Amino acid sequence: MTFAAVFGPDALIVLLILVSIAVPLWAVVDAARRPAAAFFGAGSNKTVWIVVIAVAWFFGLGFFLAGYYLLFTRPKVQRHMEGLR
Repeated sequence: MTFAAVFGPDALIVLLILVSIAVPLWAVVDAARRPAAAFFGAGSNKTVWIVVIAVAWFFGLGFFLAGYYLLFTRPKVQRHMEGLR
């Protein structure tokens, strides 16, 4: 049985909408909680990431940019934060 067969096709749409909201929200909250110095050390900018993800979400691209942030930029920032300790 597939997800749609068990819960109906509407549940799949709701799940996709929730994911498209949750991933950008997670990325923005994660970026906001990290120090700006860690972003600078990683060659990035905290404010730019927060604004770009929020604006991209408004245009329907937030999921993709948030995914890029979480997969590529966040690990660099984490490594720099560990070096600061």
